[in-house]
Amino acid sequence: MKLIYAKPSPYSRKARVTLIEKGLQDRIETEISNPLQDEDVLLSANPLGKVPALVLDDGTALFDSSVICEYLDSLAPAPALLETGRDRWTLARQMSLADGVLDAAVIVRLEGMRPEDKQWSVWTDRQRRAIVRGLDLMEQDAATFGDAPDLAQIGFGVVLEYIEFRVPDVDWRAGHPTLTAWAERFFQRESMQRTQPENA
Repeated sequence: MKLIYAKPSPYSRKARVTLIEKGLQDRIETEISNPLQDEDVLLSANPLGKVPALVLDDGTALFDSSVICEYLDSLAPAPALLETGRDRWTLARQMSLADGVLDAAVIVRLEGMRPEDKQWSVWTDRQRRAIVRGLDLMEQDAATFGDAPDLAQIGFGVVLEYIEFRVPDVDWRAGHPTLTAWAERFFQRESMQRTQPENA
């Protein structure tokens, strides 16, 4: 199997963190691809041209980070990142929350890269409000996290460092002491340290 990813992509990072947490580094090859260049290796796996993509042994491919993370979790029984003993629908809702906040943060980042006279402040302001509301709910959810990681926690960790890296004017720590305390511990995990975000 081969995981196709881009280092700056937070969606790729979710898959990379999951791969490390599951101890699958020896089973899955990795290849870096720049989605903005429409490289054949990526387009043959995902016609949408998005990372990450996971090419299976039979040549078929999975894409969308959430699908890939769940598939990676299925490849080894431990540590379980999905069937954790916590309520399955609470976990699913938390995974969706992390993805939604990440989507909003990516929109803010991309809009900010446009020429200033082309930026749509109404749109980015709406996304920022969504991020803030999402962070408030994440503060509540962080109180339910145990020491063992799961896919929701991976999503939370990735989006918080993405905000810090790409949307630094959003101070996610302000007013979120429980989330901050949890995140500072989670950021120290080997999987997070080895997949630090970086510029393309």
